[in-house]
Amino acid sequence: MKLLVLGGHDRMKARVKELSKRYGVNISFINQETQQNIDNALACADWVIVFTSLVGHNMVKLAKSYAKEKCIFCHSHGVCSLEREIKRLLKHYDSPTGED
Repeated sequence: MKLLVLGGHDRMKARVKELSKRYGVNISFINQETQQNIDNALACADWVIVFTSLVGHNMVKLAKSYAKEKCIFCHSHGVCSLEREIKRLLKHYDSPTGED
């Protein structure tokens, strides 16, 4: 599963890599400073987690235009929130019908 995280602080990058390895999920991390490849990342992502308090309006609009049905808007921002969403997505993928 390819997951894209939009928004967050630069210090989250190391923790995002840890979560990627722990759960076997390919996670890309894009924030305001690293948004140059956002179009390609959005097109390739299975799911997009948007930290609404840490991302600009233009990035949210772009995410909605590419992947509205694949966006998860997270109003809290931190590694624990990200891990909670990853677990929820994996539970969804692991269920036989794909439903919770």
